[in-house]
Amino acid sequence: MKKGVLTALLSLSVMACAELQTLNPWHRSEWDAALARSRHAAETGNYVVARQLLDEFSRTHPGTREANETAFWKAAYLVDPANSDGSLAMGIAALDGYLSANPDGMYRVEASVLRRTAATAQGITDRLHTTATDTTTQPVVKDTVVVVNKSRDEQIAALKEQLAASKAELAKVSAELDRIKKRLANPSN
Repeated sequence: MKKGVLTALLSLSVMACAELQTLNPWHRSEWDAALARSRHAAETGNYVVARQLLDEFSRTHPGTREANETAFWKAAYLVDPANSDGSLAMGIAALDGYLSANPDGMYRVEASVLRRTAATAQGITDRLHTTATDTTTQPVVKDTVVVVNKSRDEQIAALKEQLAASKAELAKVSAELDRIKKRLANPSN
C-alpha cells in the first residue's frame, strides 16, 4: 500500500513538473481563439476590432509568450494596404519594435520578411511621391547629348513611363504581401 501511494505521489509530481514546462493548454486555447477572432476581424476589414481583441488578450495574459506575439499581428495589420488606419511607416516601426523586443519570437522570420517587403514598398511610394511633386526640369542625357528643356509632352510621357514601371514594381510587392498574408493566415502550411 505504501508503495502504491509513493508511486502515485511520484507520478503526480512528474506530471506537475511536465505541466510547468509546457504551455498551459487553457492559455493556448484562449490564444488560438483570440487570434482566430482577430484574423476574422481583419479579413472583414475591421482592423480596430482586430487590434482590440489582441490588446484584450495581452491585458488578460500579461507576460505570456502569446501576449508578446500580439505585437507581430498588430504590426502586420498596420502594413496591410486595406487598413485605412495603418501605414507602411507605422507598420515598419511596429515590426522593428516586435523584432527588437522578441529575439525568440514565434513569427520572427515572417516579421523580418514582412518588414523588408514593407520597406521596399515604402521606398517605391516615396519615389512615386517625389516624382509626382518634382516640378524642376532635370537634364537628361540621351546619346551623350544633354537635353535641358524638355517639352511638357515629353515630361508627361517620361513621368508616365516612370509611373508604369513603379506600378509594376508595386504590384510585385503587393503580390508578395498577399503571399505573406496567406502564409500567416495558415501557418501550418
